[in-house]
Amino acid sequence: MIQVNIHRDWQGHIDSFRAAGHSLFAENGNDIVCAAVSILVQNCVNSIETLLHVTIPAVSKDGLVECKIPPLDDSLAKQVQLLLESMAYGLRTLAESYPKHVSVVDND
Repeated sequence: MIQVNIHRDWQGHIDSFRAAGHSLFAENGNDIVCAAVSILVQNCVNSIETLLHVTIPAVSKDGLVECKIPPLDDSLAKQVQLLLESMAYGLRTLAESYPKHVSVVDND
């Protein structure tokens, strides 16, 4: 199972997240659940870095992605939060559809 942990600060803003594990929905290369989690997470990080020019400290290796959001000014933070909330929404929706393969814990 892929376990996603979303951590929020005292204001409810996402300040870090971690996705770890394998969905085991299908064989390697044919696993649509794993692919969906990967694209949601990668697209979020890539969008923040490419579109907003914010470097996100991240660890990425087989079966693991960890990201910590750096301190940002208010206007940039709002844009980053929108992208992070979109990722979180997509991951929660995926977990609802595939509860045996994806778990999302959001400390909101």
